[in-house]
Amino acid sequence: MSNNNFVKGECRRCAGHLEFPADAAGQTIPCPHCGQPTELAASIVTSKSNGSSRMRWGIAAAVLVVAGLATAIYLKQKAGHTAVSETPATPSDTSNVPALSKVVQANPPGEERTNDFAISAVKLQKTPGSSLVYVTGTVRNLGGRQRFGVKVEFGLFDTNDHAVGTATDYEQMIDPNGDWQFKALVMDSKAAASARFNSIHEEPQ
Repeated sequence: MSNNNFVKGECRRCAGHLEFPADAAGQTIPCPHCGQPTELAASIVTSKSNGSSRMRWGIAAAVLVVAGLATAIYLKQKAGHTAVSETPATPSDTSNVPALSKVVQANPPGEERTNDFAISAVKLQKTPGSSLVYVTGTVRNLGGRQRFGVKVEFGLFDTNDHAVGTATDYEQMIDPNGDWQFKALVMDSKAAASARFNSIHEEPQ
């Protein structure tokens, strides 16, 4: 009889291992281990059945593994979409650019603007090795065109803040968005202690 038709069990008295034909199940025989009578009952399937069972369990385990991987991938993708949708705006957001540009373009301390010109804060500067004194500073052309015959004037004041005269300078041409480093000669350098911007204009062509 082929081993494929044998089943396995154990003695009900001593638990000894028994192997017997499948169609003998239910019969009572003397146990070959303890000699006591025991009923034959299959507890373990044959190798063929066992192999089929192992195959079924393997398939079931594979299905569970595949299902688990699919679930994990789905949850990961869902989490990724959620993270993207909930990510706040980054600093590359250009909504702040206008505010920053306004700060950059704000007038420097003491600068005055008129007639599309920007005039910096001025100071009295003495030429080394001489008695010549000038009102110095910078004029910026804020327009997009050349400016011709530009004249700037400053008021001069003594230590008591009394007006003591004026100083002027002239520039033939200033490029669009260009700068002019002016030097307005102070005629009465002994009396003048400070200077203030009065006016700037472009002579008609």
